[in-house]
Amino acid sequence: MATLKLITSYPEVGNIRTFVFETGGLTWLAGQYQTYMLDQVEGDEKAKKRFFTIAAAPSEGEIHISTRVTESGFKQALNALQPGDTIETRNLEGDFTWEETEGAVVLVAGGIGVTPYRSMLVERHAQGKPLACTLVHFNREEAIPFRTEFEKLAAEHPELQLVYIVGEPITADTILGAAPEAANLTTYLSGPEPMVDAVGDELTKRGVTLKQDWFPGYDDQTY
Repeated sequence: MATLKLITSYPEVGNIRTFVFETGGLTWLAGQYQTYMLDQVEGDEKAKKRFFTIAAAPSEGEIHISTRVTESGFKQALNALQPGDTIETRNLEGDFTWEETEGAVVLVAGGIGVTPYRSMLVERHAQGKPLACTLVHFNREEAIPFRTEFEKLAAEHPELQLVYIVGEPITADTILGAAPEAANLTTYLSGPEPMVDAVGDELTKRGVTLKQDWFPGYDDQTY
């Protein structure tokens, strides 16, 4: 278990906000997640904890939680933190990390499920590695997180292709229509747990090589 101190927080787009913490000496791989706990949240242990992917790249020297701020007790307590306040963490986990391949990959995100890709792409850029991928980002509204950052990266890395799909259901057909190469490349799928399960099963049946990351607590109305 580690205690992390809040440095600052700022709005991204819509109801998404990024909370920036000191690392507390933690090291991680781009795409990993961990458990965060706030004792001031009323309720049982489940109410006091959440799982978040670390949205920052390891090279940034900070830990970022980028999340939709909803009316839940945990999210309200997180949003109320002031610089210098702390949060408890434990259980750094996850193998949803970029696997080096000879060719490109496809990254598919549903809404806030894009956070691991920010970590991956920023880290690869910092290390001077190619960003050979197509990022297909589904969002339910025009307020798309990290869009400016990704477009800046794409301007420097022509091998990075960005596809934004707003207001359409996330389906295997839509994914393969936007990125037909996914049929032959390793495809990463991240977003609301029900979507990742259903769409992941369909893509697997079609022979797509898949890595999956599940975001609990979101559905097709809230991602």
